[in-house]
Amino acid sequence: MSGGSWDYFYGRLEEVASRLQCERDPLRKAFGSHLQKCAKALHDIEWVDSCDYSPGDEVKAIKAVLGTDCPALVLSESRKQAEAALEQLKAALADCPNIQLRDAGRRSL
Repeated sequence: MSGGSWDYFYGRLEEVASRLQCERDPLRKAFGSHLQKCAKALHDIEWVDSCDYSPGDEVKAIKAVLGTDCPALVLSESRKQAEAALEQLKAALADCPNIQLRDAGRRSL
């Protein structure tokens, strides 16, 4: 497959970024620059998802958007996923009455 997996949304974002970068207001210019980085990341994500780039080729652009907060943001999202998985595991275990408790409160089949 080539292109279009995200409907080329990055192109629209590039247009918005360029328009903001032409503004007089420095805050809008700065925001336009930020959106340009976001557009690059979306471009690379789309191209990876469309098999035009290799998996992982989007990482650099995403990290550029997230900046120095990247490790903390990734850790926070990972923690949320782990907590959700733990809740799903607890629910699944609660639905399994045949599971026996074993050492240290762990359950096994």
